[in-house]
Amino acid sequence: MKILLILLVLFTTSGMIAETRYVSDTLTIFLRSGPTHQYRIVGNLESGEAVEVIADDTTNNATQVRLSTGREVWVDTEQLITNKPSKLLLKEATAKLKQLENSSNQQLSDMQQKLVEAKKLASLSQELQKQVTQLNYDKELLEQKNNILNDRSRYDLLTAGGVVALVGLFVGLLLPKLLSRRRKDVWR
Repeated sequence: MKILLILLVLFTTSGMIAETRYVSDTLTIFLRSGPTHQYRIVGNLESGEAVEVIADDTTNNATQVRLSTGREVWVDTEQLITNKPSKLLLKEATAKLKQLENSSNQQLSDMQQKLVEAKKLASLSQELQKQVTQLNYDKELLEQKNNILNDRSRYDLLTAGGVVALVGLFVGLLLPKLLSRRRKDVWR
């Protein structure tokens, strides 16, 4: 009868898909070599440790599990939970929070550095704008001076042309009179 019961348990549990369970939060549970309390204790587990379920013995309210070391032992089913225990969740949440704080601190530092760079660029932009304004003013002054010089050059050319014309006229009128007096003096 016992052999038939063991074979029945083995056949019904062999098709089960292995699921992960955790030792509940506030316990240290005993590991046994068999499904009942008559089997000897072979170790213990702290709460939060993950185990892989191999088989369930509903008649003895025991579960056969595989430890992270690969060792297979039995524990009381009521001492296992399917969700992660709060101690483990708290540890994970704390690690995630620390990671997010580090990330946000890095982002804040990056933003502050970019703000400093933006202020430098704004200052440089203002300085360059002042230089452009000054250069435009200088350009207008130079254009005005150039126009004045061009006008003066034309006036100087016109004046020089007038002087040359007057000198030419004067020479043209006086020279024939001076030459004609000499000729008269030569032939007499």
